[in-house]
Amino acid sequence: MRFFKLCAAALFLFLAPLCLYAEFYSSSYYGWNLDLPEGFLIKEASDDGLSFYLEHEFMKVRVAIKMFAADKYERSDLAMEDVLNKLSADGEIDGFLWNGRHASVAQYEFQQPGNATAQAGWGISVTTEQKPVHLVVLCYADKNVADDCQQFILSALDSLCLNKKDFRLPGLITAYAFSSEEVQSIAINIGEKKIYARLPAQAKESGRFVIDREFSVLTLYTKQKQWKEAWQRYYRLIFREAYSRLDVAAQSIYAALSSDALTKNPKNPNVEICKKLLAWVQDFDYQRKQDTSDFNDLTSVLQNQGSDCDSRALLLCVLMEHYGVKTELFVSGVYSHALLGVDLPYPGARIMVDGTNYLLCETTAPVDMGLVAKEQSETKNWISVDLP
Repeated sequence: MRFFKLCAAALFLFLAPLCLYAEFYSSSYYGWNLDLPEGFLIKEASDDGLSFYLEHEFMKVRVAIKMFAADKYERSDLAMEDVLNKLSADGEIDGFLWNGRHASVAQYEFQQPGNATAQAGWGISVTTEQKPVHLVVLCYADKNVADDCQQFILSALDSLCLNKKDFRLPGLITAYAFSSEEVQSIAINIGEKKIYARLPAQAKESGRFVIDREFSVLTLYTKQKQWKEAWQRYYRLIFREAYSRLDVAAQSIYAALSSDALTKNPKNPNVEICKKLLAWVQDFDYQRKQDTSDFNDLTSVLQNQGSDCDSRALLLCVLMEHYGVKTELFVSGVYSHALLGVDLPYPGARIMVDGTNYLLCETTAPVDMGLVAKEQSETKNWISVDLP
């Protein structure tokens, strides 16, 4: 992982109207989205629509967003450099390529005129795609609590997306911290088939980084009104980090299972693939982690290295989405359980979400698709997690 220290001075950004869609702060014109932790409120906005300032309801964390014309700088890291120069900042900016785009990450401290409390935080910059501008996002807190807020700050910055594809690629912060292109070979046993696949060498470390970070954010909402939305966001960001890490493994699994599935069900082979994968994870050793989050990284779950209901269900969401099947994760605090939901033609228990009637799948007991324990059948006790 790459981290560094950076110092800055003061902050003057004139801010503008921002669109809020569900949990996402978005600019439909410029095409970017921030899936921020719940509770940020817009405090200032510029008339030209190029600057925004947000504060969090109960955390002492602020977000400042500034956009610059694409022809003003050659690269987005130069936009970040200019912002820090205008702040009379001392420090460093580290530029790198994020999904083929020039981007940068910064860590800084600054003192606002008239404010006795120093501020500290992180920043990112990148050039947008839909309508190119250099986007600079700063997220910071009072310096005396900045270390305690660091996971929250990094989570906010890591949620940036510039297009639909980004929703299934690691965020900018995670991609920066885990940039190695090395791969490792693994063997997976599904039924009688031994499947050889490859994973990024840093996949486990990267997954753990996001899970532990997002769990630390989630715990802040235990007694807050946004606890449900925070829970949904927790799984959403884990799914995002893991999806592309499992690209090659998902393809290898499909290649190994698709022929038999097509023979058994020519009209819908994905039904047979889902049944096979469900029986596979149902046979995993049940294990809950006792340190920090009990959710295991999905690359470890893939190799049967410890899992429980939600990690198994989310793994199958990742795999089935690779195969073109629409999925939903269902979690319940009442039942302390999680289920997989799949949009497949098969008899059994279902829950309707936004017009899709998802077939429910139990990942910890050896039962067929569509079978759910009677004592867990009350649909109002299940929370759906949409996976963008």
